[in-house]
Amino acid sequence: MNSDLHQRVKEAFAEICDLPPDKQIARIDKLAESSPDVAAELKSLLSYHTEQSLVVETPTPKVRTRSTLSKTFQSRPSVWLKFIYQALLYTLPLVLLGMFLSYQTNAHIKSLLRNSVSNQLEVTVEQRLKQFRQWETNETAKVLRWSQDSEIAQHVRDLVQLAKDIVKDGSEKSLTDLLHAESTQKLGSRLEAISATKIKFAVWDRRLMTIADWSQLEQPNVLGAFATPSGASMLTEVFKGEPRLYLPGQFAVITEGFELEPGATDMFALVPIVGENSEVDAVMMLRGFGMEESYWHLFEDWAREQNGETYLVNNRGELLTASRYGDVLEKLSLSEKAKPFVVGDPGVNLLSGSKSDIASRVRPLTFSARHVTSGNNGVSIDEYPNYVGMEVVGAWRWLPDHQFGMILEQHAEDAFAIANTARKATLILTGLFAMTIACVGLIASKRVSRGLMSNICDVGPYQMQELLGEGGMGRVYLAEHALLCRQSAVKVLSGNDIDLSVISRFEREVQLASQLTHPNTIAIYDFGRDKTGKFYYAMEFINGAHLGQLVEYAGPIHPGRTIFLLRQLCRALGEAHQAGVVHRDIKPQNIMVCNRGGEPDFVKLFDYGLVKAFAPGVNHVTTSQTKIVVGTPRFMAPERLNSPWLADPRVDIYSVGAVAYYLLTGKLPPLFMLSGPASNEQPGIETLDLPIGAVEFGDLLGMCLSPEPSDRPSSMQGLLRDLEELSEKFPWSREDSVVWWQKHEAKLLGYVKSKRQSLAAPK
Repeated sequence: MNSDLHQRVKEAFAEICDLPPDKQIARIDKLAESSPDVAAELKSLLSYHTEQSLVVETPTPKVRTRSTLSKTFQSRPSVWLKFIYQALLYTLPLVLLGMFLSYQTNAHIKSLLRNSVSNQLEVTVEQRLKQFRQWETNETAKVLRWSQDSEIAQHVRDLVQLAKDIVKDGSEKSLTDLLHAESTQKLGSRLEAISATKIKFAVWDRRLMTIADWSQLEQPNVLGAFATPSGASMLTEVFKGEPRLYLPGQFAVITEGFELEPGATDMFALVPIVGENSEVDAVMMLRGFGMEESYWHLFEDWAREQNGETYLVNNRGELLTASRYGDVLEKLSLSEKAKPFVVGDPGVNLLSGSKSDIASRVRPLTFSARHVTSGNNGVSIDEYPNYVGMEVVGAWRWLPDHQFGMILEQHAEDAFAIANTARKATLILTGLFAMTIACVGLIASKRVSRGLMSNICDVGPYQMQELLGEGGMGRVYLAEHALLCRQSAVKVLSGNDIDLSVISRFEREVQLASQLTHPNTIAIYDFGRDKTGKFYYAMEFINGAHLGQLVEYAGPIHPGRTIFLLRQLCRALGEAHQAGVVHRDIKPQNIMVCNRGGEPDFVKLFDYGLVKAFAPGVNHVTTSQTKIVVGTPRFMAPERLNSPWLADPRVDIYSVGAVAYYLLTGKLPPLFMLSGPASNEQPGIETLDLPIGAVEFGDLLGMCLSPEPSDRPSSMQGLLRDLEELSEKFPWSREDSVVWWQKHEAKLLGYVKSKRQSLAAPK
């Protein structure tokens, strides 16, 4: 409203405010012909103000308040400003949400793709390991078949016996008999016959002495030599009956004069020779029978992979197989012709033509080699340089029986090629998703703005802020008084076509509750009907949780704390019973607990919608005397199922017992019926199934939950005395409540808020 319009409205209002209503209407109708804006504002002002309400324009107040002027008529700029504000309010969070979801989706897709690459590496290295084990099994089976050949076994047994005879004789003659033993010649011939190649061999008896060697005529000094400590360890394992394969680079000295040079490409097998008594009489070494060719062929196939390679390293990080980069290394003279080649990080990319300043023998082991030589299995999808400086990802496995490791590596660029493409596509899709969310938010903001401008959120002098709950007769909102700026809980009767009996119950709830003054009873602030016809009443807002939410959050309540809460509830009900009314709907959802004014675990009882007068002189309302059962069955006294109109205080005592059971167990109370031969049986400890720590409640709960009203405590004062006695067994102090609320208040209120938000969410 501009200053000119304001001045005209003020002058016209001062002239007609004291006139009779009929004359006011006539003057306004006449004024509407020439100044419709002034006439419209006068109609609004006459509904809310007197002459003293509009004297001068007031400055912006320093305290929080809300204008009492009509919101029905607003200038067009204010409407658009509100729309823009609402558009930003609703669209900006959704855009930010879309951006956040885009980021999270991209991160999730990236994580999935990284996991996919990791899984692929794991699967491939396991396949390679399986192929290697299969090759090893085949080669082992082959030499075992040879060792089990009857002729070979007999020749070895003859050599073992000959060696025993020489030692038994104790003669000083040389080992000429072993040197020229016919069995040695026959053994070599038989091995050559069954393998179709000339095989190198050697034999050791159980004393770990060399009793045969394929080159014994050239090196007669090897006969009679005993195994070295390392050789003894190798032979002892085979004497247990298990053959062993030894691969290139696994340096071994079995006996002096018989050894493999470091870096040698020879491979050999040790196999047991079983005697007639089924014991291992000797161990035979075999080499040069074609195992090397199949071994190198297996790893050469793996080395020819386009985007990586698979190779073996020993426990010193020395390469045991062919390298796919062998030609490049030789051409650049970067291998320094060192045998064996150490799998180390050169510090540069050798494939780009750069030269490393670090000698190959002293280079630090690559990431994968460092881990596998430590005896670990693993996988890395974080890029690292391999032994030629190429960025790779890899997986590795340690083979403890051979004391070497298998490494599988793939070029990082190739491994993540599909992943990078998928990530780009994901960014585009999530960007479109964010734009869609923004459009939806804009549409939603228009609808919300339209709703706000129609002023449907105000009930009387209260502006609704948030839905707190919904019951049988209406909804409860968090609201604020326009003038007092006091937060209140406003209950609004729901529905347009409301039955008169419902209105009567609504009015009775307010009237009876407003007469109760106990601190543990909810305070009533206001009651009325707004200009749209909605019935409402305002009560104090409790920033806490009802007992149902408390149990959902914390689980079963400590017995001492249960008594602490129940005593407050009983005092509030005691006042109501003395006033001649029964609540009749005591349940966890109607009992709030909060940290109020520095008093923790403070109880507030509300919702007197089913309250019933029972004392003489208290006004009875006929609409409540119905045979329709209204209430919550699990917390309702069983006699009310047959006689809904009952208003005995003991129906509340039953409900208090049911609430106590719920707090102690976290479960709904049992449903006892007034029918059948066992109807008069009083529930006890066994029936109630109380926790071990709360069995002392059994007697009291058995009385409260008795199907027979006469078995229950006769009054709230009696129940309070029983609780006082029981509290001696379960101590709980105000300080205990202080500690609990200091630790849990923020989390509990956050949980309650999340429940309210889910309730208010559109279905």
